[in-house]
Amino acid sequence: MTESVLQVPRELRRGGKAFDEEASIESGLHLIQLIARKFGIPDLANSSVLDIGCGCKLVQAILEHDVPIGRYVGVDVFPDLIAFLQAKVADPRFTFHVQNTHNEMYNPAGEPLSADTRLPVAESSFDIICLFSVFTHLAPHDYVAMLHMLRRYIKPDGKLIFSLFVHETTRDGLGFIDTIDRAWKARPDKLDAFKEAFQQRYNALGRPDFLDWDPTDPLHWAVYSREHALRLIEGTGWEVESLNDPEPAIQHYMICRPV
Repeated sequence: MTESVLQVPRELRRGGKAFDEEASIESGLHLIQLIARKFGIPDLANSSVLDIGCGCKLVQAILEHDVPIGRYVGVDVFPDLIAFLQAKVADPRFTFHVQNTHNEMYNPAGEPLSADTRLPVAESSFDIICLFSVFTHLAPHDYVAMLHMLRRYIKPDGKLIFSLFVHETTRDGLGFIDTIDRAWKARPDKLDAFKEAFQQRYNALGRPDFLDWDPTDPLHWAVYSREHALRLIEGTGWEVESLNDPEPAIQHYMICRPV
């Protein structure tokens, strides 16, 4: 039987809030509310949702806060987590699948992602596809491949939402670059060797389209210029509705519709 409060062992939780389960669940709730608000719907009661790189926070938020959901399919490269969710979440609205695709940070031994990669779900069957903290770890070739691959699973009137790191400061100071900028300004005398090396590399490159922010920790932070992030959408079967500034629960985020 599904647990109304689903507690997930620490070793199965990933991401910036992995050590604070309550904060992680609240973050998941805010993301669900964001989807509803931006898509102009009261809730997800009539929506079929595909969550790529699902982790557990949206599932936990839905169950703990009794969030209305039509259908939820979670896909992740982490087999132990998916096995746990399959065992603990018996609610027929939920299904979970392992997808063994390569990611330099989370699944370096996985199979290369391409436009021809297939998911174990029906095509053209989802109203909403969401990816939170996925494009934030994708190099440009996987950014494009992911968009091509996902296109076949969206309904004609569906929407795609995904978060990403954009190399710009923001009005509210909530972006990745805002955080880095504040840290560097506050302690210029305490830059470590990596930051010094990065600053030299960045100065030499000018304003690059893409930066793997810390080469010693591949794709922990995949940072794009605004122009490049938008340009990579072209020809993938999607049209950009908006590229939005960060909010407390999310970095920059893109909303697209199929074309």
